[in-house]
Amino acid sequence: AGSLIHLLILREQDFDKEYIISPSKLPSDSNKLVIDRVFNHYKEVSADGDERKELVEFSNAILDVLVDINLHQSLKTDQQRIDKIINNDSISYWSYLINSGSKTVIDNQTYDYCSKAANMIKNDPEMSKQLGINVTEFDNCQVYNEIELQKDLENHPYGIKGILDNLVIDHDNKKIIINDLKTTSKDLKDFPESIEFYNYWLQAAIYCTLIGIKFINLIENGYELKFNFVVIDKNYQVYPFPVRETTLNSWFDKLNEVLNKAEWHYINKNYSLPYEFATGSVVL
Repeated sequence: AGSLIHLLILREQDFDKEYIISPSKLPSDSNKLVIDRVFNHYKEVSADGDERKELVEFSNAILDVLVDINLHQSLKTDQQRIDKIINNDSISYWSYLINSGSKTVIDNQTYDYCSKAANMIKNDPEMSKQLGINVTEFDNCQVYNEIELQKDLENHPYGIKGILDNLVIDHDNKKIIINDLKTTSKDLKDFPESIEFYNYWLQAAIYCTLIGIKFINLIENGYELKFNFVVIDKNYQVYPFPVRETTLNSWFDKLNEVLNKAEWHYINKNYSLPYEFATGSVVL
């Protein structure tokens, strides 16, 4: 749900490229079995250049499957058997299979939930402003959505990378604002616990490090780096949790510890146990 909400907020125009909604009404179990088998046949022949795409064009394949599973064989004609399979529900399901491809499949309930959550943020003036949703060419701001960054580290034999949900550079107020969208099945008040449980602090520290490197010139010119967790809870309540500078600095210290442990594993080619166990540091 989180990824879909991100998309609906930040680049709704790409929904049809990445997601498909499953049919609300599926064919009967027996018809679905037939269509699924015919669809597997379709994938095989289309890979060899067959250009047929409509279900009605695979009548012979339907008849073959009906014989294999001994379905509708008491009917007198092949056309009667085909008519039992091809109906509005079957055609809708076939179209769904054809169009799904590598897209993520969601149901109507999931789409409705995510759409409602996304619209709440987009229609909230403060949240919309924070995410730079309605920024125009006349605003002195730069907005980046789902920006991918990576950087080699000078003091380590590897680099770091990340995909930031939302970055707003406010030139008038000299601020670089990172907004990381999160969804939670709990209440807003419980989110601080999730930061530790899911290591969201590590994500934040990596993002800030990457942005600090990429926009070092702005920071040297007095721009302030800000980080917010924009959280949507199970009750559709939204709150942008700001992270204070002292907290970020403590997360940077923890990030350095993680990088040092990772370097030990990398250099020693030892990944069998976590660092503390692999180095014999755990004592009861």
